[in-house]
Amino acid sequence: MARRIPALALLASVLVLSGCVHESPFTGDSGYFFQAMGRDSEIVLTADTSRVKEEMPSMLATGSSVMDELFDRSTRVSIAFYKDVYGGEAEYPADLADFDYYGGLEGNYGSFTINTALAWSSQFHKEKVDGVKYYTDDGHTIELAVPESGLLLFASRDYVEAYRRTVEERFVLIPDDTARTIASSLFGIYVRSPQTMIDLGFDLPYSVIVKMSDAILYVNAGEDGGYVLNADITMQSEDLARTLLQLLRQQVLAELRRQGVRPDYQALSQQYLSEGRLVMIRDFPLSEEQMNGLSSQITSISGGII
Repeated sequence: MARRIPALALLASVLVLSGCVHESPFTGDSGYFFQAMGRDSEIVLTADTSRVKEEMPSMLATGSSVMDELFDRSTRVSIAFYKDVYGGEAEYPADLADFDYYGGLEGNYGSFTINTALAWSSQFHKEKVDGVKYYTDDGHTIELAVPESGLLLFASRDYVEAYRRTVEERFVLIPDDTARTIASSLFGIYVRSPQTMIDLGFDLPYSVIVKMSDAILYVNAGEDGGYVLNADITMQSEDLARTLLQLLRQQVLAELRRQGVRPDYQALSQQYLSEGRLVMIRDFPLSEEQMNGLSSQITSISGGII
């Protein structure tokens, strides 16, 4: 019997030796891979790894040579987090380590190369369900495969369902305009009918979170070298939108007073504004502490998934 090679060492070696260049199948008119994510209450995170590697390299520094190699070959990572049953206010803010997930790394991943490495790995074995092949470890903590070159698909459980939803029978859930907005950022978050949310530094009460119809939050580099957060939050009614807007502005004013800074009310009105049920946050400067918090969450997620 042929000696089976440890998974990580084999995967690293075939990635290094692989000479073919592959691109994500989700380009141009095919839309973005993550558009098939975003069922009710799912927290969808997507990051432009090409830009993140240049502007925020520490975010993808996982400490694993194999993971670093995987991210070096990526152009985008997208992950959807979900639970079968949510625990209400007790689970807010969300600890995504307690969630199930599925997602994909897009980039230079050959289906034959990666799937062969997994097939010969001592840490993975092949499964086939309803004609769909994938690989899982002995503890069934991760299920993954490259269904077509350019996409490494993974799931904490039910790879087959993830494959059907995002590849075989994909149905677009995130509208094109929303997807383009998120995709143009360093990284972004999308959630529809949320039951919880990660800590974004706004101290929003749980009662506000569950009254959102949907929300997108996205981060970009600011003109001064820092980072800014933008958000479009659609509430369930115009009254709720006005309440949220007032809450956000009050929080900013309270923080400015705490710092002894005179508020610029005109600037504040342009940074926090509403239109019908939509509340918008524009170019909110993230403190170093806030950015480090978001970055550490993404780093722990990306390094711990695969």
